Amino acid sequence: MTASRRRANPATREEVTQALGSIRQQQRDARAYAEVWYQALRAWETSETDKVKVYWGPSKASTMRVVGIGSYSTSGTSQGGSGWAGVEMVHLPNGQHRSNLVGGMCSADPLLSEIHRGAGLGSLLHHSGRGWADPKARAVAYAEAVLGLATALDDQQAKVHAQALAFARVARTISVESQD
Repeated sequence: MTASRRRANPATREEVTQALGSIRQQQRDARAYAEVWYQALRAWETSETDKVKVYWGPSKASTMRVVGIGSYSTSGTSQGGSGWAGVEMVHLPNGQHRSNLVGGMCSADPLLSEIHRGAGLGSLLHHSGRGWADPKARAVAYAEAVLGLATALDDQQAKVHAQALAFARVARTISVESQD
């Protein structure tokens, strides 16, 4: 007696094929977007904003008067000052952000700190453009770190891609593509 194999309905088979293709495409998109952020952090391109007037010290003499004890005057006791200062901004895929803010966020994470120092992988993508660079686990960790930073900097696209990577990790569906 021969065992017969049950075949899936062609419509169901097509639906599954499309879903798998969609998941793979989401993973490719997440990889590519993480690479854009990774390279932007490695490049660390900055510019200075327009100069703004900065004041320090007392802006005017105090006229406060305490009844019963005497009067106070600050005229001539301390001088305030002012000057022009620019704010350094770093250029990232979702716009410009204060470099001291982003630098502080990078310092708080070991992987982001490596990228900020110019260390780490040259690219998250395999040289063929298909799949993660070797070592794959390290490339995925960098991708998760940069997408986490991007999400913290209110990049909505990064949030979607971070979720796709998290899903792929949990479902163990990270695509293993030919790296020839």
